[in-house]
Amino acid sequence: MEQKPTSSFTASIMPGVYLGVAMIVFRLILFLLDVDMESWLNWTIYIVLAIGIFWGMVNYRDKYRDGLISYGGAFGTGFAIGLFSSVIVGIFTYIFVSYIDTTLIDQVVVKAEEGMLAQNPDMSDEQLDQALGMVKIFTSPVMMAVMGFIYNVVISVVLSLIFAIFAKREDRSIA
Repeated sequence: MEQKPTSSFTASIMPGVYLGVAMIVFRLILFLLDVDMESWLNWTIYIVLAIGIFWGMVNYRDKYRDGLISYGGAFGTGFAIGLFSSVIVGIFTYIFVSYIDTTLIDQVVVKAEEGMLAQNPDMSDEQLDQALGMVKIFTSPVMMAVMGFIYNVVISVVLSLIFAIFAKREDRSIA
């Protein structure tokens, strides 16, 4: 007999890992297809995130909670799944930027410079260097991983809040 996990947090570990791996595979496919950073296809990874969170909520409800779960329980499950997947994707982002696509940071800095000069063509070289210095701080591999983690967690919270409405099922029988 399968032992049921003690909490939705514990039950969310493996779905979060699977979701993180799915997001990494999807990101690698986009990289191998040489999809530009500005492409709308980069935003489709959030479809993978949404499907994974909703699937995880419903799976936990049906497998471990006998088909019943409160809104808070569904949200907690979705949040935990999003948290675990965000940790995995954050670690991958660091590895990806540091070792796989080492030109990514340079591409981001060049696009930022082009954007600054387009917005303010009279910017002095000193101002431009100062602004690019700030851009370089936020585009280090560690900062990109941390910012990606935070961004994925925020998106996971929003998705979990929405999907919990549809995943919840409460016992309405009279005791």
